[in-house]
Amino acid sequence: PPAGETGAPAAAKAAAPSGAPAAAAPTRPAIRPGEDKVVEITDNVGKGMVKSMNEALKVPIMALGEEIDMTAMIATQKSLKASAEKTYGTKVTLTSFMIKAISLALNEHPIINSKFGPGDANPPNYTIVGSHNISVAVDTPNGLVVPNIKDCANLSVVEIQQELMRLAADAKANKLKMQDIQGGTITLSNIGVIGTKDPRPIPFAGQAVIGCTGRTMTLPRYDEKMALVPRQIMHIRWVGDHRHLDGATLARFSNSFKKYMENPGEWTLAMR
Repeated sequence: PPAGETGAPAAAKAAAPSGAPAAAAPTRPAIRPGEDKVVEITDNVGKGMVKSMNEALKVPIMALGEEIDMTAMIATQKSLKASAEKTYGTKVTLTSFMIKAISLALNEHPIINSKFGPGDANPPNYTIVGSHNISVAVDTPNGLVVPNIKDCANLSVVEIQQELMRLAADAKANKLKMQDIQGGTITLSNIGVIGTKDPRPIPFAGQAVIGCTGRTMTLPRYDEKMALVPRQIMHIRWVGDHRHLDGATLARFSNSFKKYMENPGEWTLAMR
């Protein structure tokens, strides 16, 4: 080849004969539409959810989010695990601590434990309920059910746990009684045990507030010396009936719940 020419271009030209047909464009498989299926909601749980959510969406709501440092509470729960099982024959879960913390916070902010009166009442009114009947969302093979634990203000954490286990077992066996379902005054949904970081629940009709937790995550946070340390962080979202609750009231309740969950020693000051 001439000086400065390697011969590689000539070889490439020889490898690609002129007039060769272009490669055919790939064809996609034929579209095979899936079959649509209409599902009728005929079970009582499903029909009840349709009715209650339709009613709930008629209520003007507000939502506040908060971050809870669960590190100390998780350590407390783990340290009491063996003692609870030995003395009371039951484990104690974080959900039971959260339910009791809600009740302690309700003692400081009783208006949260309320329900708005009839829509046509003149003047409008609401009722502050004396008993802390805390509803808990339970996932079952038949769908979501929300029984409630009666009179949590006068129950210990262990007693709340025992009642929680009874309600969960009866819910999964489809054996809940009407008295287990009716009378709830505030709801906790601990959906974080299944997944999701920042849930946004809808209050049930007849209740003023619902709280919904996300999953607990190990995240870096600054300590008092401004050093980054790993902490167990959980998000909670409070949603309230904005007809008689204002943002400041719900925020103060949220602050009280946060205080009890982040500082287990506060319980010794608040519990009777």
